[in-house]
Amino acid sequence: MIMEKSCGAVVFTVRDGRRLYLLEHMVRGHVSLCKGHVEGAETEHETALREIREETGLAVELLDGFSRTIRYSPGEGHLKDVTFFLAYAPSWETRPQPEEVSSIQWADLPRALTLLTHQSDRETLLAADRYLNRHPEARFFRPMRRRGRELDREQCEKLLEEGLHGVLSLSGDGGWPYAVPLNYVYRDGKLYFHGAKAGHKLDALRRDPRASFCVVTRDRVIPEKYTTDYRSVVAFGFLREVTEEAEKRAALHALAAKYAPAETEESRERAVNAELAATAVLELTVVHVTGKERR
Repeated sequence: MIMEKSCGAVVFTVRDGRRLYLLEHMVRGHVSLCKGHVEGAETEHETALREIREETGLAVELLDGFSRTIRYSPGEGHLKDVTFFLAYAPSWETRPQPEEVSSIQWADLPRALTLLTHQSDRETLLAADRYLNRHPEARFFRPMRRRGRELDREQCEKLLEEGLHGVLSLSGDGGWPYAVPLNYVYRDGKLYFHGAKAGHKLDALRRDPRASFCVVTRDRVIPEKYTTDYRSVVAFGFLREVTEEAEKRAALHALAAKYAPAETEESRERAVNAELAATAVLELTVVHVTGKERR
């Protein structure tokens, strides 16, 4: 019996707040998830990363916690195991390997399920999507080291609601971290910011929509104890520019109500109307939040 081993990944990215999956239209005519043969002494992870890089041009990040192995027979006396991992692609700009891949497509789950040729690939994609839905925090985030100072989710959300400003961090030019202080408003699991319609923030989010936002609501130095009494929260999520006018208006009204609560509704409406066309609104969908305090 001939045994063969391949590895690959369900590759996804996030664009405009939507999760999209990578599909390969192969030269032989079928549509597939990215995978390939193990070479030499490669580990399974090394094989998956190499195959993705060679076939798509993407540098991806393999996520912990998900793997799925399928076995099938490509012919008599021949068995093949294929292990799939889960991989996040910061960029959606691909470069197909012409010898094997005729084109690459990003598709949402329903569209991807209709395009994939093999039922085993469809089942693998569904399993990966279910995993992402069940474990939004397990994808990238490590537990807090000092668990005794950790705030729970309700306390973290309260800090986000109470805070007046924070620091938004993105992957900036040349991969350098870019952090900028901003006013914000928190509503229904989302953070909203406003600013210019061009600049470093927008360029950064178009390259990589992942971001974090840190808010400090208490910061008191205690010199005699060489320590600080503090309370802070960090929210992680995917950033997008809000383009639909009704959404923009709602976010700007929420910001105006937070920072100008004494103004009338009519006054805030005039301010929103005056700034709407020239203002960009960004929305951070929070997928993980962590808070910490010392007193």
